[in-house]
Formats: sequence, C-alpha cells, structure tokens
Amino acid sequence: MKHDAGTLHTLRLVNDSAYRERIVADPKAVLCEESGHHPREDFTVEAVEQRDDTIVILLPAEPRNDEDFEERLAEVSQRVYDVLFSSGVGGFLIPDDRLKWILRDIRSSWAAKAGQEG
Repeated sequence: MKHDAGTLHTLRLVNDSAYRERIVADPKAVLCEESGHHPREDFTVEAVEQRDDTIVILLPAEPRNDEDFEERLAEVSQRVYDVLFSSGVGGFLIPDDRLKWILRDIRSSWAAKAGQEG
C-alpha cells in the first residue's frame, strides 16, 4: 500500500526512535531538512510528545502590552487551528496566518520531494 507523505512521516515518528529523538531535539531543522524548504522568516517549532496518560493543553500567547485583552481573546478563541491529523495522532497547531502559510509551503515541498523519491 502506498502512503502519502504525511502518513509516511507519522509512521516514521512512531517506528524510528532515532528520528523521533531528532525531531524532539530540533523540530524546525528536521522539518526543513525533510522538506527541502528553508523559509527565511523567523519562527520557532516546538515538538510535544503525546503520551497515552497525558492531556496536553495549548496555551495561547499572552497579549502584548498594547493589545486589548478582549480583542486577543476573541482572536484566539475563534481561530481554526491547522491540524495535519485530526484523529489525535500527531499534527501541527498553527497560531496565526503567517505561520500557517510557512507550514503549508514546507508541506508542499515535502510532498513534492516525496513524490520524486516515490
């Protein structure tokens, strides 16, 4: 059975402990290396390992000093997060549109690279 790039990545995360350790240690470098896409924008990627006995809470960023709290609350509570797998197995939570497009460019490069290798 042939899998898409996202499924292959999830299988690798589950089955390849050395790869999993690398992505936990430096997820941004691994994503960029895997995809061949190296965005110029400044951003950070964090990897959080899911555990069977743990609920992970994603805390929204605190408002900046000049931001209105009510406006910030409305923004973060109405946002639809970009999740690669909605079944609870892996995924990406993207806090804003700028980072959403960076991740989508990474994914596009990743899929194109996987298609050339497959």
